[in-house]
Amino acid sequence: MFYFGKKKLLSDVSAAIVERFEDGIVAIDSHHCIILFNEGASRIFGYAPEEVMGRHLNILLPERFHLQHDLMIEEFGAAGAAVKKSSHRSRQVFGRRKNGEEFEASIFIINTGLGGLRPGYAAVVRDISEDKRTEDELMRLAATDPLTGAFNRREFKALADEESLRANRYNRPLSIMMLDLDHFKRLNDTYGHAAGDKALQRFTTLCCNALRTIDIFGRWGGEEFVTLLPETDAEGAVIIAERLRKLVNQSLLVFNEHKISITASIGIAQYRAGELTVEGPLSRADSAVYDAKKAGRNRISVYRND
Repeated sequence: MFYFGKKKLLSDVSAAIVERFEDGIVAIDSHHCIILFNEGASRIFGYAPEEVMGRHLNILLPERFHLQHDLMIEEFGAAGAAVKKSSHRSRQVFGRRKNGEEFEASIFIINTGLGGLRPGYAAVVRDISEDKRTEDELMRLAATDPLTGAFNRREFKALADEESLRANRYNRPLSIMMLDLDHFKRLNDTYGHAAGDKALQRFTTLCCNALRTIDIFGRWGGEEFVTLLPETDAEGAVIIAERLRKLVNQSLLVFNEHKISITASIGIAQYRAGELTVEGPLSRADSAVYDAKKAGRNRISVYRND
């Protein structure tokens, strides 16, 4: 049985339904104190009903959201009173469990103070943290190369085109590098494709650890990788490329007791004024990679704009 102060809040039948409802149901009075807390809410928040009954709702919220939540309730109440009819609203918020863990929740709020009832609110609460984790993981998988974890071609292109818009808007330099592992086919033929996979993973780790946080690194295909360098002209790109080239050259890949040296040829191109897509700069960087390989590999070549 659930009560609102000394008054019965729900009938026996309604109380049984609410108590066994899978989602959490939490009701508060006009002072934001908890007056109803079902089994679903206990499962979600980790509190027994007697631990929260009569306490302020803030016990279920991260501290940084206390003021925001109070304002939302006031705004919601004012809107409901203005229309003089049953009012409800859906929101996504953060909750806090008894152990201090925060989680994302979907809530459906109902104003129970309309129609002559004593002021108060009820919310149906659903823990969506696992759904969000699954959604985030699916988005990550859709954006990354499954072998190396670098951005895949589609995601890199999308991010590069966004950055090119910004660079053109603010007239800022933007460069791109294409990085191609040298003699990769020979490595695969000599040590096997598993060694080739390890080389690609090792190369990705080395590059990602050495690049700046603003740089965008992706696998373009096979042994070809690309890096977008915001706020960087061709001369600045050469400095970054040389740091990567040396780092890769000095690193040994250990595979089945074999010590394998890997090197990369790097081509650089700077975006031209007005270029809004990656195709032109990347084509020039690819041409520069060819020049680097033709000159002996393990080198850097810059495509000089006309």
